[in-house]
Amino acid sequence: MKNIIKTSLVAAVALASLQSSVFAADTIADAFKDGKVKGALKSYYFSKSYDSKHDIEDASIWVNGVQLGYKTADFKGLALGMTAQFASVTSEDDDNNRYGGTMHNSGTVTSEAYLQYTFNKTTAKIGRQFFWTPIVGGSGSRFIRQSFEGYSVTDTTLPNTKIVAAYMNKFQARTDGAGSPGEFNDSVVGEDGTMTLYVKNNSIDNLTLQAQYAAKSESTNNAKDGHDIMYVDATYKIKGDMKPFIAAQYLSTDYESSATKDADAVGIKVGATMGGVSAYLAYTTVGDSSVKQGIGSGSIPLYTNGAAVDAWSATLSDTDAYKIGLGYKIDKVSLSAAYSNFDRKDQETVTDTNFTVTYKATKNLMAQIQYSIVDNAYAGDKLSNDLRTRLIYTF
Repeated sequence: MKNIIKTSLVAAVALASLQSSVFAADTIADAFKDGKVKGALKSYYFSKSYDSKHDIEDASIWVNGVQLGYKTADFKGLALGMTAQFASVTSEDDDNNRYGGTMHNSGTVTSEAYLQYTFNKTTAKIGRQFFWTPIVGGSGSRFIRQSFEGYSVTDTTLPNTKIVAAYMNKFQARTDGAGSPGEFNDSVVGEDGTMTLYVKNNSIDNLTLQAQYAAKSESTNNAKDGHDIMYVDATYKIKGDMKPFIAAQYLSTDYESSATKDADAVGIKVGATMGGVSAYLAYTTVGDSSVKQGIGSGSIPLYTNGAAVDAWSATLSDTDAYKIGLGYKIDKVSLSAAYSNFDRKDQETVTDTNFTVTYKATKNLMAQIQYSIVDNAYAGDKLSNDLRTRLIYTF
């Protein structure tokens, strides 16, 4: 199936390229002249503090930079796009390299460089691209946004239905682990890449259904770490002044290695809004083998994931987790609070309490503060407090 999807995508892009050769040059020039530039100026300050009894030094880092993108105007369905990310570590106090894999990234990376072709309600894209689906997706929570390289097709021809098929053979992480932005390689997607098929449907009133399948090939240095992931969820919104909803999800992993037992997890979530305050309660449980959260750090589908605790905490074997969340908006200020509790069999319980304040000063300027109190015993680092501040101006 992976080869079929890959071949179809290549054919679509090749057709688009063939058509472009007969178009007038001045029209192509207009496409570039009418293109749009967009981007963001960003300043992030993160810090971690640890329980003093564990003799672990605190850490902090301040990163500034810009994300700059350009996309041509549509030309007979064709468009070109590029996005570069530049980061500079302005200051740091991190002797133990706590931010080595997430924020130490001075330098520039071209995260998007793609050719796009759109026909009716179908869009094909080839090259480097920001890509997100529930179990294959890049994260933008740190300074450098993760990206993929490969092929994707998005179709909305069917009523109330979105279909995404993709094959990704390279992935760009947040950092390279040596102080620079991540480079594109196959470390996350596997030596032969990752393919996925995603479907979202809203045909039934108030009901949203999602289903996705992803297959990650084995890594270069591990011939038996390939795996298949299946994800399904459903959210039903009940009519009423309190806007109640109920949701359920299923996540499974089929491991290539016979030494690792296949795994699954299920979850349920309920919520409502009253007096402007939104609230929800979620519960997930994992069997006696760990499930994979997905490919890319943006793929964190389980309802109980914490804010500062690593996303995989909810996916570990024999874990029962619950999460309580509250939200409230006052004019330009959005407030939220959440508490996640991860209870593993024969292990210490892990908790994550998070408070987030987001201030939308103008249409283009946003400031955010996230503060988490964590008991992360089984991760080995005894993290107690995690602060993340972001100042972003988009243009």
